[in-house]
Amino acid sequence: MNLYQNSSAELGKEYREDELYITIESLRSELLEVAQERSLSDHAVLELSQRLDGYIVLAQNKMMESLRSRKNAAAAYGKKTKSQRIRNNAVLQQ
Repeated sequence: MNLYQNSSAELGKEYREDELYITIESLRSELLEVAQERSLSDHAVLELSQRLDGYIVLAQNKMMESLRSRKNAAAAYGKKTKSQRIRNNAVLQQ
């Protein structure tokens, strides 16, 4: 059990989505184990909880980025097809 790692260095690195969820699940399991052995206000429990929170926020930010990029791609696709329809209608009317 490695409780006292530098979490800011860990969070600074770029994570793939699958790595991120594995890390979150690992920290969650470790937190549950430590919390059963110690008080919820124990330094080790609080530190693990804060590390887990950081990774959860990172995962949420990645999910939001993904949603925004999909939304932007869909909007760009919609504009493109709309302009194509306008050109097609103009050709048909000639």
